Amino acid sequence: MKTVSLNTEQAPPISVPLRFFAVAPLFLLLSGLVLLSGTDNPFSDPRTPALLAATHCITLGFMAIIMVGAMQQILPVVIGSPMPASGLTAWISFLSLISGALLLPAGFVLGQPSLLKLAWPLLLLAFLTFIGASLTSLLRAPARNPTRSALLLSILALAGAVVLGVLLARGYASGTALFDARKLATAHILLMLGGWVMLLIVGVSYQVVPMFQLTPDYPKWLTATLAPAIFGALLLNVLALFYQPESSWLSVVAADLFCVLAGSFAMTTLDLQSKRRRRVADATLGFFRLGMTALFSAALLAIAMPMLPAIEHYEMLVAVIFLLGFAMSVMHGMLYKIVPFLIWFHLFRGSVKTGVPNMKEIIPEPWMWRHLWLHRCTLLAALLAPWWGAAAWLVALGLLLQGVLLGYALLTAISVYRRTLVRLERNSNPDT
Repeated sequence: MKTVSLNTEQAPPISVPLRFFAVAPLFLLLSGLVLLSGTDNPFSDPRTPALLAATHCITLGFMAIIMVGAMQQILPVVIGSPMPASGLTAWISFLSLISGALLLPAGFVLGQPSLLKLAWPLLLLAFLTFIGASLTSLLRAPARNPTRSALLLSILALAGAVVLGVLLARGYASGTALFDARKLATAHILLMLGGWVMLLIVGVSYQVVPMFQLTPDYPKWLTATLAPAIFGALLLNVLALFYQPESSWLSVVAADLFCVLAGSFAMTTLDLQSKRRRRVADATLGFFRLGMTALFSAALLAIAMPMLPAIEHYEMLVAVIFLLGFAMSVMHGMLYKIVPFLIWFHLFRGSVKTGVPNMKEIIPEPWMWRHLWLHRCTLLAALLAPWWGAAAWLVALGLLLQGVLLGYALLTAISVYRRTLVRLERNSNPDT
């Protein structure tokens, strides 16, 4: 494991990232319950309240909470620049993000504008606090490397997505919209998923893939150009969306350019993983490979859509493959690697070096494999759900079970940490 370049002495208390990670599985449970609440197939129309609510449970309640929590660790340890007022920043982001992530889906599924009016100021507070602290940390960081550049661009994309999201939430709450709501929603999705999620995964992968999966480093030409190129393609997409007809050459070129870049990242990562030094099967690697395969498939399908027969729900299919197949798969894989590493590291860096559990002992490997197979089945059901109503129930059930499995695994890891810490303290102070 390559840890030489990490600023481990600046790591925040382990409770900071773990509190974010431990809450995230609850929102997978909620997304499943929300999908079960509808009488019709929620995947039949992307604007159905149940699908809107479930999507935001996943994007805000699961993914954003994990990413905000991860950044509390990444900025001081990987970038070497802690967030300003890190404790206060973490608590404000944590409490307001959870509150907003609960209220916003509730407003959608219950049809209560009052809940949306409560949600958007809380989410705005959470993201403004996080964005301000992250930008301050990144701008004053001594490191000038590709990971920093990708993270900086991801935060800028998040800022744009938050502005558009607030406009949309206010429009839903008041029943009026300042601009074309459909274009606002499309731009919001582009910046949130293609910018914030994609660029953050790219930047973190530069460190995580070689370090944990024992692969060669990403090529320097790719790390130097990929994140700025993705960000530029996104800006072209947004500009074309608002200032050009959807069928204009600029829209087509911008969309295809983003897809080519995303597909190139996926194929490069898969190629590096094929050259890893350790050939033993690993569930976390399975999650990552599934994510990269899904990203390449989504990019390929998006490029090919104009040439395919006119079939309904193609765009939803691309969104499902990107969201559940790529983003969620990679986040599961990263959690199952990063959480055991954090627990091992915080135990091992104490004065006692014996009795610390191996990383493989912190979360049982069989649970990870069960989760991987369950996630694959959930993804397959989601691909069928727009055309087969029964599959929507399978998606809901899969998300519920994934929330249970992931929650159990993370609570098991936290329990191992606490028990080991108590035992080590007793061994170091036998008279107490």
